[in-house]
Amino acid sequence: MPPSNQILLVDDDQEVREIVAEALGLDGHQVVETGRGDEAIALLEKRGFHLIITDLRMPGASGEELLAYVEEHLPGTPVIMVTGYGTVDVAVQTMKRGAFDFQQKPLNMEHLRLTAKRALAKAQLNHAVDYLRHEQPYIYRLDSLVAQSPAMQKVLNKVSRVAPTDITVLLTGETGTGKSLLAGAIHANSPREGANLVTVNCAALTETLLESELFGHEKGAFTGAHKARVGRVQQAHGGTLFLDEVGDMSPATQAKTLRAIEDKEVQPIGGSRTIQVDVRIIAATNVELDEAVAQGRFREDLFYRLSVAPIHIPPLRERPEDVIPLAEMFHHKICQESRCQARPFAQAALEAIQAYQWPGNIRELRNSVERAVLFASGNEIGPSDLGLTPKSEPKSGDNGLPTLELKELEHLAVELALRQSEWVQSRAADLLGISPRALSYKLDKMDINHPKLEARRRR
Repeated sequence: MPPSNQILLVDDDQEVREIVAEALGLDGHQVVETGRGDEAIALLEKRGFHLIITDLRMPGASGEELLAYVEEHLPGTPVIMVTGYGTVDVAVQTMKRGAFDFQQKPLNMEHLRLTAKRALAKAQLNHAVDYLRHEQPYIYRLDSLVAQSPAMQKVLNKVSRVAPTDITVLLTGETGTGKSLLAGAIHANSPREGANLVTVNCAALTETLLESELFGHEKGAFTGAHKARVGRVQQAHGGTLFLDEVGDMSPATQAKTLRAIEDKEVQPIGGSRTIQVDVRIIAATNVELDEAVAQGRFREDLFYRLSVAPIHIPPLRERPEDVIPLAEMFHHKICQESRCQARPFAQAALEAIQAYQWPGNIRELRNSVERAVLFASGNEIGPSDLGLTPKSEPKSGDNGLPTLELKELEHLAVELALRQSEWVQSRAADLLGISPRALSYKLDKMDINHPKLEARRRR
C-alpha cells in the first residue's frame, strides 16, 4: 500500500469539508479539517502536512494570510486555493503568491483529486531534488574521498584542476575503480553544480535505443514511439553529460555524438528541428580507446575530442595504501545503513584484505565487506566471512599439487561473478558465459542468495 498523505483542509463550510474529505479519502489520504484560518495556522505550528487545501475567505485568517504563512515557514508545501468568489484577477494574484492551483466552487471532485495528486507528486519530486543537491556536495567533496596513496592523490589533484573549467574529461580505468564517483566530483566542484548531472550508460542499450536516449525522438519515429521524448543531452542543458562506457558506442552513434559536441545542438530521431544545447562532457571507459582507434572500432576525431583532459584511475592493486581505509569506510557505512552489529575486522581479515588482488577493484571490495557485515556470526569479521578464500583447504592430487573440487571452484566462480556485477544476475551470467536461466538454476542448486535476503532470513 502506498503511504498515506496528511492533508489539511480549511473551509468554513462544513458541508464542503465533508464532501472534499470523503473524496480525498478515496485515494487513501488522511484529512484534518478546520473551519478557521487562525486555527489552521495553529495546527501548522504543531505539525506538518503534505498538502493544504484552503478557502480564500473565512473567519480568523484569510486564505491569503494562510498562504503567506506557508510560504514563509513551510516552503515546499503545496497549497490549493478554492473560493466561491473567484475572478481571473484573483486567480492570477493567488498563483503569483505561490499557490499550486486555484479552483472555483462548486468544486469538481475528480478535478480536485487529480490536482491533489499532481501537487503531492511535484512536492515529493522537489524534496528529492533538494535532498540530492544538498547531499551531493558532501558525497563528492574531494577531501572526503579516500586517497592516501600517491597514485590517487595525483588523480584528485588533476580532478581539482579540471573541475572549475569547462574542459572535456576522459576517465579511464578498470571496471569498479570509481570512474562514476570522480565524474560526480568533477561536476559537483564545477560552476555547473546547480544544474543536472545526466548519466548515460552506453553499454547498456542497443544502437537505436542509445540514440533515442541521447538525442530524444519525435512521436512515431519508430515502432513503439507513441509520444515524443526529450533526450539526455537536452536534459543536461546547462549541466554535465556523463557518457559511461563510451568505448561501447556504435560507429553511427559516435558520429552523431561528435556532431552534437562540436555543433552544440541535437536533432531528435524522426524530426527535422535542431535544439541548441550547452553541456559539459565527461566520458569514461574501461577499454583502451587508442587501441580501439587503431583497430578502427572507435572514431579518431571523437577520441581526440573526448580526451582533452585524460585522467587514468589506477586499479586497487596498484594503490595498496587505500585498501584498508576503504574497507573500514565501507564497514562503517554499511553497518549504519543496514543497522547491523558493528563487528570489527580481525587482524587476519585485514591481512587477507591487504593481500588480495581485487580484480573487481573498489566495487568488489565494497561487496565483500557488505557480505561480511551481513553474514559474520562471530564477535569479529574473519577472513572466511569476506569470501576471498576457498571454504576448505586445497587437496593434494596424485601429482602432489594442490587441487580443488570442481563443485567448489564453480561455487567460487559464481560468487565472484555476482560480487563483481553487484548481484545483477544478467551481468553475472555474461561474466560466466552462461544464460541468465542457467545461472538462476545454479543459484537455486547452490543455495546462493543476495546478502540482504540472507540477513532478513536470519532476523
